[in-house]
Amino acid sequence: MERLTVTLGERSYPITIAAGLFNDPASFLPLKSGDQAMLVTNETLAPLYLDTVRSALEQSGVNVDSVILPDGEQYKSLAVMDTVFTALLQKPHGRDTTLVALGGG
Repeated sequence: MERLTVTLGERSYPITIAAGLFNDPASFLPLKSGDQAMLVTNETLAPLYLDTVRSALEQSGVNVDSVILPDGEQYKSLAVMDTVFTALLQKPHGRDTTLVALGGG
C-alpha cells in the first residue's frame, strides 16, 4: 500500500493506492462514521466492484453516493467531469467529501 499526501497547508489530503484496497475499510482512513464519499467508476468496473466498495464504506458508517461514467479514453474529458460535478451538487456534498475512484489506466 502506498500513501501520498497532497500538501496544501490546511487543505492537504491523503491519497491511498493499493490492490484490493476496498476489502479493508480501515484502508480508507481518515474516513469515519458520518463522513461522505462519492464513488466514481465506469460501466465496466461498476458491476465488478461498486457494491463491494460501497458496502465496505457503509459498514464503517460513511455516507456513500456514486456516479458511473462511460468506459473509454474518449470519456476522459472535462465534459464528462461535469457529470461528476453535477452528481456532487445534486446531493449535499461539501468540500470535505472524499472522492473514491475505481478505475484503471
